[in-house]
Amino acid sequence: ALQFTAPALAQAVEEGIAPDQPPPSGCKTTVDSPFTIGIAPIAPHKRETAQEFPTQASGSFLTLTLTDGILRDPSNRTGSIVANYQFQFDGPPQAGAIYTGGFSVCANGSLALGASTVWYRCMSGDFGNLYDRSIGDQCSEVRIVAM
Repeated sequence: ALQFTAPALAQAVEEGIAPDQPPPSGCKTTVDSPFTIGIAPIAPHKRETAQEFPTQASGSFLTLTLTDGILRDPSNRTGSIVANYQFQFDGPPQAGAIYTGGFSVCANGSLALGASTVWYRCMSGDFGNLYDRSIGDQCSEVRIVAM
């Protein structure tokens, strides 16, 4: 006789998993109003302005909310750092996500994760993804800026 068993479904990760380090001084884990984000290169001795970046699918700007360290997009998906260290939004957070909380917005507008305001834009052809650490030579340090 054949016996069938249902495959185990991957379990979603709970929200609010944060790095051990607290946010930098002057950073808030809750922002009263929705905000858009942009990226700014980190360049010594050169002042750069942040450029808003459109979401890939719609061409519209990504508007976020931040409550108790948890980021959400307009579709109520949770901002997270997933298993390959990429910053993305999922609903619910995908299995294997490393961080699903611990975000803050600092007085200078920088988005922080834990104690760090440094992010990495890693290119793949003409497209760049954002990571919480460098994953190779194709990566450059950036700030994510709330506007």
